[in-house]
Amino acid sequence: MPYKTLPSSYHLEFFQTHKYRLHSLNCFQSHMKCVFLALFVSVVASQSCYESSDRLIGSRCYKFINQKLSWQDAWNWCHSRTSYLATVDNTSNNFVASSARTIFNDNEGKFWIGLSRSNNKWYWDDGTPFAWFNWETQNSQNYATESIKNGKWNAYTPDTRLNFVCSYFPGGGPASTIPPDTSTAPTTTPDPGTTSYVTPTGIFF
Repeated sequence: MPYKTLPSSYHLEFFQTHKYRLHSLNCFQSHMKCVFLALFVSVVASQSCYESSDRLIGSRCYKFINQKLSWQDAWNWCHSRTSYLATVDNTSNNFVASSARTIFNDNEGKFWIGLSRSNNKWYWDDGTPFAWFNWETQNSQNYATESIKNGKWNAYTPDTRLNFVCSYFPGGGPASTIPPDTSTAPTTTPDPGTTSYVTPTGIFF
């Protein structure tokens, strides 16, 4: 069968059609790459702390403030920086104490954490239920500190000036600006192991 030459107009149409399809495929691939990159950046950002000096310990970022303030002033400082006075748990507690020892250059001191007592119940500043405790001694005070030396907790009067630690979840929203109500706190300390808790209302991560 003799070879038949196709008209030049066919070649032009074929080239233009497939060139368009190739261009569309490249655009689609570029779009998918952009979508993937955006998702990747989003995931990384969600696991990153706001500042490079903050430390990701467990699921929270911790900000160590080497400045001695009262409990309320420390609370105000943390909340003004989109965070809370620190919440610690059984997995992060000792790591936070160890980091504080290094950053504060102190082997014996204590620092404020976000645990306070109101209406005979203990509350974490960020609303986390009070389900784990690490008391060294108990007394009639209502504002908790953590020991740099051993990670144990003690309660102090709120006007005591101490270094403090803030915490927040990576990618979390702003902290509440309403101070906690501790005006009706009792003068006796209940057993934290048997005390029930009520989750406070407000804006939480």
